[in-house]
Amino acid sequence: MACAAALTVVLVGESSYWQSEGVLAELSALRAGTARLEELRAAPTEQQADIHRTLLLNRLGVALLSVASLTALYLYLRRGLALEEQREREKQERQRLVQIERERLEVEVARRTEQLVKLAHHIETAREQERARLARDLHDEMGSLLTSAKLDAARIRTRVATLAPEALEPLTQLIAKLNSGIALKQDIIENLRPSTLDTLGLAVTLDILAGDFAKRSGVQVQCALAPVRLAEAAELVVYRVVQEAITNVSKYARARQLWLNLGIIQGQAELTVRDDGIGFDTNAATNSSYGLLGMRFRVEAEHGSLSVTSAPNQGTLIRVRLPASTEAPIPAEYVIAAAASAPGHPRSQANGADHDFPVSRQG
Repeated sequence: MACAAALTVVLVGESSYWQSEGVLAELSALRAGTARLEELRAAPTEQQADIHRTLLLNRLGVALLSVASLTALYLYLRRGLALEEQREREKQERQRLVQIERERLEVEVARRTEQLVKLAHHIETAREQERARLARDLHDEMGSLLTSAKLDAARIRTRVATLAPEALEPLTQLIAKLNSGIALKQDIIENLRPSTLDTLGLAVTLDILAGDFAKRSGVQVQCALAPVRLAEAAELVVYRVVQEAITNVSKYARARQLWLNLGIIQGQAELTVRDDGIGFDTNAATNSSYGLLGMRFRVEAEHGSLSVTSAPNQGTLIRVRLPASTEAPIPAEYVIAAAASAPGHPRSQANGADHDFPVSRQG
């Protein structure tokens, strides 16, 4: 029994041993499989890690490249903006310099213009003074000589009437020539300095001038002249402007009618001279344009304004405005409203009115 029991124990132990060996083998196989599985699992993880690192590096490279590109773009834009600002500053500086130069030139032009106006006024004043002196000399010296010669010839004719009748005809012709000389002297004096300005006033003087022009040229002249009061120098300027205007009409305009108006508009004396002649291009230089330039200088020297409106085959209108004198009031019937309506006056055509100012006509 004891032996059997021992044998049983031995067999059981051997059986357990073999069973343990099998378990160990299985465990080893299991561990090997697990290790293999771990290896197999680890391999993709490493690949994924490599891929992940590659992606990270790519992303980092893209980020760095983007940063570099943005930095370059920023620097480019900044440089472009700086260049634009520099160009703008240079442009503003050039404009500032141009403006300074323009202002300097404007001041210089204004100064030179003022000097020219003063010079023109001085020259015109000196010329009028010289004309007045010549007129006085002609009146005093030549006038007395011609008058004395005429009287002497008349006395001689009376004495020789009975002694030498054949000498009467030459003496009569001599007296006629002396009378013509006296009349010519008077015309020269009036052209140099119209005495009627001082005695009869501007309106009558202009009317006489217009009447003489109408007789000489055959041009029909219509006058609407109010006895406007101006400064002495301004009255002479108006007379010279009309004189120059009718000279241009006789030389260049080939006009059939001329309208001469003088009145008060908005507190200023206004003179208009209009003709129905061939007109001219005001932008083109002509022989008459220099006379118009002289008119303008004369008027501006008296603090007035002159405008010329003309076109080919449209006639010519000269308008002059000068400060009216306040020495004495002008009768209300001679005051022209803003819409004046004298015959030939530009405003009368628009209004269709017809009104004549009373004016003396002599000659």
